[in-house]
Amino acid sequence: MFSDYFAITLGEFNQEFFESLDGARHIVAPTFANEKYYHTVYVEGEMAGIVGFVPSKTLPDTGFVQIVLAPAYRGKGLISKIYDRMVELHSLKTLYATIDKSNTASIKAHEKIGFKLLPEDELEILRAKGLLQTYEVRLQRDA
Repeated sequence: MFSDYFAITLGEFNQEFFESLDGARHIVAPTFANEKYYHTVYVEGEMAGIVGFVPSKTLPDTGFVQIVLAPAYRGKGLISKIYDRMVELHSLKTLYATIDKSNTASIKAHEKIGFKLLPEDELEILRAKGLLQTYEVRLQRDA
């Protein structure tokens, strides 16, 4: 697997690089308040993407993760290692990913690394509370 052969590190968030990434518009842009939870992903010293999370307000050690990779780094098996680095750095125990239903590649990639789709009844409760859009699904992984 590609990720087994290359060093993956997380660095300081780079706003300009974030804005240059195709797909960045689909994730919540970091603000000053949560920027410390967002990182530039480096593969062998090259900027490869952005990863971050929004801390849960009610669940300890839990984050709502977001990731966007440059096209050259997609489909290489990197997201598991990237999330593992973030979990270590921030002592997270549970990760949630909210993904557009039409983004089947992202859903499959998350399922491949152990994320489980929440049951439909839980998704409906989240939608009824306004915490999830009808075009989104949520997945969970315990770290």
